[in-house]
Amino acid sequence: MTAASVTTRASARRRWLEMPRARMAGSPKVLPAVLGLPVLLWQAVFFAAPLVFLVIVTFWQVKAFRLEPAFVLDNWSRILFSTTFQRALVHTIAVAGTTTLLATAFAFPAAYTIAFRLSARARDLAVAFLVVPVFSSYMLRIYAWQIVLSPEGIINAVVGAVGIGPLPLLGGAVSLQVGLLTLTLPIAVLILVFAMAGIDRTLIEAAENLGCRRARVIAHVILPSLRPAIALTATTSFLLAFGDYISPLFMTGSKPPTLSILIVDTVKSGSQWPRASVIGVSMLLMLALVLGLGQWLSRGRAARKEAAR
Repeated sequence: MTAASVTTRASARRRWLEMPRARMAGSPKVLPAVLGLPVLLWQAVFFAAPLVFLVIVTFWQVKAFRLEPAFVLDNWSRILFSTTFQRALVHTIAVAGTTTLLATAFAFPAAYTIAFRLSARARDLAVAFLVVPVFSSYMLRIYAWQIVLSPEGIINAVVGAVGIGPLPLLGGAVSLQVGLLTLTLPIAVLILVFAMAGIDRTLIEAAENLGCRRARVIAHVILPSLRPAIALTATTSFLLAFGDYISPLFMTGSKPPTLSILIVDTVKSGSQWPRASVIGVSMLLMLALVLGLGQWLSRGRAARKEAAR
């Protein structure tokens, strides 16, 4: 075998190996599709397929405590027209809406202080203190609040020393909001802090140089720039509070029940998985509606007019 033939075979082999790479590099859509395929498969197997099965189960029926395939609308009619479901739905929306308002209202001044008033080192430390609760045990934090708010807890011990109490702090709307804000507030502050970090500081400096006071700068420069972030904060807070199970269970004793509590109670009453699935699908539809509303509100008025054309 001559040196020329060896060289020819090596170059041919090199070209053959480089052909798929060239084809992949030449198509800008191939590489993103290949990289995103595992994520799509994961979503299809662990989200889309269970969701489809959940919808199918809503039409099944339970006979002798056993789940049997069928196609009946009785589960939907019994749940949707049930007074218990309607009351739980209104209560859950009210609780989640209240949490959304409180979380957004408390998060904005906290995020403003962290983003614009603290030094770089103090800002990083504050963000670290906000990240830690997000990744810590939510159940552990709720147990801690139970100790603080209980009749023998820290707050009642302090007010009892001055002859007041014990105060009924645990088991009501206040304790429920405390638990839900423990879940939502750190995330809300983080979203707004990161959004404020992306605001062009020259716009703020220009407004101040033109004589605008701090309140006008916030109203006419910062808030318009934060429209998508505020919508994301409100939407995230509502989604977390709407589907939460731990705070309604441990902070109020499930009285009155939210939809997440009602799902568990429905399963316990005769293994009614189809009716519980109806409640679950109804919650998902409600969350999808809130997500769509948040996306609509996050756009500017000009963007909505442009999309409508």
